[in-house]
Amino acid sequence: MKVSIRLLFLLTIVSLISFSCSQSSSEHFFKDGSAKYQLKDYSGAIKDLSKSIELDPNNVEAYYVRAICNSRMQNYNSALQDFSKVIELEPDYKNAYLNRAFYVKVKTDDYQGAIEDYNKFIELNKYKNNAFAFNNRGFAKFKLNDFKGAMEDIEESIKFDPKNSYAYKNRALVFIAIDSLKSACEDLHTAIDLGYSNKFDNEVNELIDSYCDK
Repeated sequence: MKVSIRLLFLLTIVSLISFSCSQSSSEHFFKDGSAKYQLKDYSGAIKDLSKSIELDPNNVEAYYVRAICNSRMQNYNSALQDFSKVIELEPDYKNAYLNRAFYVKVKTDDYQGAIEDYNKFIELNKYKNNAFAFNNRGFAKFKLNDFKGAMEDIEESIKFDPKNSYAYKNRALVFIAIDSLKSACEDLHTAIDLGYSNKFDNEVNELIDSYCDK
């Protein structure tokens, strides 16, 4: 009887040590993967993060960073699975909803799905600066021809961050859609003044050439 108790005790100790070592190794691979992500070595990062997850299947952060790496490599199905796994493990992980919408659902034209994720993020992020979420939810509504809803969201975004040039560009797109070109051009010029072209791309200049008097 005493031998059995001792054996059980030893097995428990060995199991705890093994579990601790696995978690430690998982953290090691997670750190390496995160470092590679910062260096934009997304393929290398995915390999390390996958090893981290293999050693600790509940490593939420490893799934999250791997999701972003997959999205940057346009592996959208894998990214969707990883973001969804984060949410399964931690339902209140608000940035998983935000980035699943931005990095996956908008990129794959699932605008209704993106809106639902932005809704959840805004719900979890109450009373904080939601400029990014409102702006992008507004864009998703615009793509679904909900121009009233799009305008409301983008204007809410501008209230949070009046210097967000991307929000003015998005609002200009809505104004163009409803044939309010004077307001659209005002927003496009505001976007230029706020540095849109330096931060992003040449879309605003192209819209000005197409819709505004020179």
